[in-house]
Amino acid sequence: MNFKHYYIAILVFLTLGFTQAGCAGNKEAEVSPVPESLNETRPKISKPFPWHTSYEVAPMLPSNKTREQLDDKIIALFRQFLINDLIVDENSPANKDEFRMVFRHYQSWAIREGSIPVSHLTVSESHGYGMMMLVYMSGSEDRLSLTPEQWIYGCADLQAYFNAMLRTVIAFPSVTGGDDNKLFAWELNGYPADGDNRTGYKEIDGIKSAPFKRPSSGSCATDGDMDIIFALLLADRQWGSNGEYDYRAYALEMLDSLWRYCVNKDTYTLLLGDWAMLQKTSKLGKATRSSDFILSHLKAFAEVDEAHDWHLVINATYDVIRDIREAENMKGNLNGFLPDFIVREGDEWKVPDGHVLEGSNDGAFAYNACRIPWRLATDYLLFGNTEIGDATLFDYIIAPLDEFAQGIGNMNSFGPFNMDGSSVGWTDPHLFTPPFLLTAAANADDQAWVDKFWDWGIDDYKGDNYADYIKFFVMLTASGNYWQP
Repeated sequence: MNFKHYYIAILVFLTLGFTQAGCAGNKEAEVSPVPESLNETRPKISKPFPWHTSYEVAPMLPSNKTREQLDDKIIALFRQFLINDLIVDENSPANKDEFRMVFRHYQSWAIREGSIPVSHLTVSESHGYGMMMLVYMSGSEDRLSLTPEQWIYGCADLQAYFNAMLRTVIAFPSVTGGDDNKLFAWELNGYPADGDNRTGYKEIDGIKSAPFKRPSSGSCATDGDMDIIFALLLADRQWGSNGEYDYRAYALEMLDSLWRYCVNKDTYTLLLGDWAMLQKTSKLGKATRSSDFILSHLKAFAEVDEAHDWHLVINATYDVIRDIREAENMKGNLNGFLPDFIVREGDEWKVPDGHVLEGSNDGAFAYNACRIPWRLATDYLLFGNTEIGDATLFDYIIAPLDEFAQGIGNMNSFGPFNMDGSSVGWTDPHLFTPPFLLTAAANADDQAWVDKFWDWGIDDYKGDNYADYIKFFVMLTASGNYWQP
């Protein structure tokens, strides 16, 4: 995903431990019943929230909060998303069975005099996060305490919202390739703020809306589509695929496109997007991005997709992690960092020096790589300590990231870091602090340290959706509510 606008946004805003064991990541320790008040019109749910799941590795839970209190934090944050972050496509039918919807990206603003113009209404990354959240939170409808007016078009369940988001995916495919490409366009625009491509939405009677438009350059971003595909597999497990949409079948179609358009067939590493396959001989055509290293997703893909060997991509991704961390360890940078982008030079994977795609910090632990503590700790918790060459994922990533974070100590001092651990020049704790809860919980060596994260305000809704959505998944996973399809 392209985050060069994020650095500009920062300047704008500155001026204005439970017991678990068993097989990999798919065991239910506690069955949570569907609340009796769910009415008969709602879909049958396989895993209603909260669904407390046992992982291969047990994360350390806070000592001063109950499981129910953690669940309440997650519900309260998710409720804010449903009230503040949903935008409806004005070009879609105004009824609950056909409308299209997106989750607002953090730079989307209401169109009004004096509002800050922005570059896009939503991106595939926010869309994927939103679709996953809706599946995981299904069954919590009554506990959300939404008024009838707060439910869009009279919907009363989260599957209806999920289907609205799926219709958006179907309606706005990537422009790369032909009609066979089922991947989602990376960005959608709404109302023009001042005649150029900067967009926003309008809000009338509590409903945010905009005329969705895919820009002519609307190719895909790999991580966004990975999350969308994973959400479809979750939906198949949660609700089944015999209703309005065959979630599993569409996931398989998207997986076919992901394999053809977003996998480098020379190295079996993930490309930056489907557009990169058209630049095979360039630096961008050979590069990969650490925020796309969503290994638990890849393992889910390998379980359902018999047409493609996703284990090749899984192994290649682990190899990149090993190569970068061994090279950085040799330099004395023992912090577990991966950079935003990783480039191929000859037969070697290297940390870039300077600009690759987004800016001068492309070789730093910055606005893409900030997700590494979350994504790779999730892989470790669900599937155990994978061996990578002569070491393990725990040795290369989990333990050193947690040790680095403990060395920082102050929750408000986290932000983008250079690969040697020095600050790039500013902090952004709302985004950079929460993912380290998962490496702390996975390392499970300091109860007071884990408690400190949960007490810090990790569940605060700030309206900076990129950070808010990430902290949601961090809490979901750290609380034991994350499950594989």
